[in-house]
Amino acid sequence: MTYISDIDKVTRTAEAVDYPAVLLIDNYNACNLICSMCDHKNMKSHRPIQKMDIALYRKIIDETAIENPNARIWQIFFGDPFLLDDMPYRIQYAKDKGLTDVVLNTNGVLMTPERSLPLIEAGLDAMYVGIDAITKETYDKIRVGGNYEKTVKNVQSYRDLLIKHGNSRQKIFVQFVVSEYNANETEEFRRFWTNEGVAVKIRPKVSWAGLVDAPNLRDNKTVTRKPCYWLVRNINICADGEATLCSVDVHCKVKCGNVMEKTVKEVWNGVLKQYRAMHTENRYDELPDMCRDCSDWQSTYAEFF
Repeated sequence: MTYISDIDKVTRTAEAVDYPAVLLIDNYNACNLICSMCDHKNMKSHRPIQKMDIALYRKIIDETAIENPNARIWQIFFGDPFLLDDMPYRIQYAKDKGLTDVVLNTNGVLMTPERSLPLIEAGLDAMYVGIDAITKETYDKIRVGGNYEKTVKNVQSYRDLLIKHGNSRQKIFVQFVVSEYNANETEEFRRFWTNEGVAVKIRPKVSWAGLVDAPNLRDNKTVTRKPCYWLVRNINICADGEATLCSVDVHCKVKCGNVMEKTVKEVWNGVLKQYRAMHTENRYDELPDMCRDCSDWQSTYAEFF
C-alpha cells in the first residue's frame, strides 16, 4: 500500500440529508495515551476534560431512535471508552431504544476481559482497536505510553469473548493508520490479524485539520477536490453539547449549535447544512478557514480485510 492517500478511493461523498448518518458522541474525552498522530495532548488548551451528562446523552439517543435508528453511533469522539465507568449502561440504553449500529473505538490498553464482557453483554455492535504496528518497536513510536503485548492479548481475549458470549452481528476490528512510521508493516499486520480471525481496517493518516503533520496529504490546489465524507454525513457532539464543524475539529473550534438548546435535527439543519451545501456545490472558498484549507478529505476512505 502506498503511503500517499489515494483520492480515487474517496467515493463516499453522498450527503445525509434530513438527519446525520453517523453521530460521534463525546461521552468522555479523556485519554490514557499520547499518540504521535493525535493532538489530544493539547486539548485542555481548548476545552476541558469532561464527561457528558447522562441526561444529555439520553436526549441524543432518544431523538436518534425516532429520526434514524440505523444511524451509526460512535460512543467516543476524542477519548478512550475504558476510562468511562458507565459505558456499558450507555451502550445498553442505546440498544434498548432500538439503535442498530452502536460502536466504540479504543487504543485497547485497558480493554481487559473483565472490562470487555459488560460491553458485549450490553449489545455493542462493533469494537475498533487502534494498534498501528506489528512490532513493539514501531508501536512504541506511535502509541506513546501504551503496551503492545497487552493490547494484542486484549484483542485476542475480546475475540474469544465474542465467540463465547456474543452473537453473529457483534464484531471486533483492529485498525492500522498508515504513516511514515509503519508503512512497511502494512501487509504483515494484515496477514497476522487475518490469521488470528480478527477483521482488519487500514486507513490513511489525517492531520486533524492541520494539527499534526500528514505528509500523505497533498495541497488542495494540486488536486480536484471532492466533498468531505465526514462533513456531509457526520455530526460530532462534544461533552458539553456543542456540535463541531466535522470529525477532525477535535478541539471544537468551529461551533455549530448546541444540542442542549436545540434538537440534533435542528442543529444538523442549521449552519451545518450551509457548510454541506458549500461542499456538494463545490463552493469551497466560502467555507470557514479550517475547512477551506483542510486536506483531510483525501483520507476519508478505508480498506477492510
